[in-house]
Amino acid sequence: MPKIQQKTARFAAIETLCQLERTHLPAGSLFDKVATQCALVGSERHLAMNIIYGVLRQRQALESLLQSLCKQPLSRIKPFVHQALLTGLYQIFFLDRIPESAAVNEAVKAVQAAHLPKNLQGFVNGVLRESLRQKETLSARLRQDNAGAPFLNHPDWLVRRWQERYSEEEMRRICAINNQQSPLILHVNTCVTTKDQLMAAMEQEGIVVHPGTYSEDALVLPEFHGAINTLPGFAQGHFQIQDEAAQLIALLLTPIIPNGRYLDACAGVGGKTSCLIQLCTGSNATIAAVEPDLQRLQKFRENRQRLHPDAPVTLYEMDLQNFAQSCDSPLDGILIDAPCSGTGVTGRHPDIRWNRQEHELARFQKNQLALLDQAAGLLAPDGVLVYATCSLEPEENEEVIALFLEHHPDFVIEDCTPFLPQAAQELVRDGFFAPLPGPTIDGFFGARLVRVKEELDGV
Repeated sequence: MPKIQQKTARFAAIETLCQLERTHLPAGSLFDKVATQCALVGSERHLAMNIIYGVLRQRQALESLLQSLCKQPLSRIKPFVHQALLTGLYQIFFLDRIPESAAVNEAVKAVQAAHLPKNLQGFVNGVLRESLRQKETLSARLRQDNAGAPFLNHPDWLVRRWQERYSEEEMRRICAINNQQSPLILHVNTCVTTKDQLMAAMEQEGIVVHPGTYSEDALVLPEFHGAINTLPGFAQGHFQIQDEAAQLIALLLTPIIPNGRYLDACAGVGGKTSCLIQLCTGSNATIAAVEPDLQRLQKFRENRQRLHPDAPVTLYEMDLQNFAQSCDSPLDGILIDAPCSGTGVTGRHPDIRWNRQEHELARFQKNQLALLDQAAGLLAPDGVLVYATCSLEPEENEEVIALFLEHHPDFVIEDCTPFLPQAAQELVRDGFFAPLPGPTIDGFFGARLVRVKEELDGV
């Protein structure tokens, strides 16, 4: 690796994209390591992440541009040079605030910092400068593919599935939404403040803010791109970052039973546990959270300390199977936000669309069913089991529910509509909470399952 002073935002972006192509690991975790190595902070870190996600959102369009500028097949270009060219083209054609000369020069410097030969530095310089000479023609090319339609920038298998399941028009709408940068969504922590108070604090700082579309506790910051911890109220725990769909899913566990016992069975970093805490306020209910991953556990503790330091939550450092073996009394409500393909959040996490393969859906389904099976035995009679994914794929959603019910006749599906705010009720399809990606909401799926008391009693 080059010396620290050579590791610019562009270098970090290129290196992260190279590692992503090689490993197919999440872009966020890859970038965190590269950014640390490159000592990126503040605006430089934000620029690098903007470039990474921008290239991923516009990959097919950028690849088409690059191929028109190169004589040889792109597969013959060295990976670092390939990604340097894509990042340069992205800045030239999509980032108006970056001078064209800087986009070219910084790409060349990054190739130099990678200790690649001078002829490759010259190649990058030549290709990017040629793109400037042809900018007007190439800009027109960017707006449509060879068939004369806008670039979808999604893998063929996803495009085919969405077209078959929805329609050509809806598939193109979903792809277009995914190719835009998602706005920042806050979930107001109503345990310590109100939405109006937080809005006023944001506006006092000159931050553009407006209420969410579906969740009553959501705020949207459409123009904010700075560090989250600089927002008013962050240190005081007045909000967490959370999409509107994720805010709504815990409502499917309501009404909260006084003195009830609730479980977040796939707690992650604690976003939905926080939602449960807010819902359980004043009910004297207790909450357990299960999470085996060490990195997520650390983030969970940090979030809990900031948002709800005194909440009655017990964190179990284990998976659901181990928790089930030690759980000695039935639960009134369980939330399973199951690991999934994530095809509903490819706008917010554009690396997902390129990292996933269609054959993986069967593996996800098997694991999702195992989680539901483990949770089923923990519920009290009349207990509520909420199943959720951030996937659009039926194998992980409707099919999982159907397969679960085949083996668990003591459960029934309840329509999600009555448990959601009126504005969100339009997101219910066939009784399931199933929003498709929109301007302020991710693609999501939620089902409310109730354990029937009569079946358990043998009636």
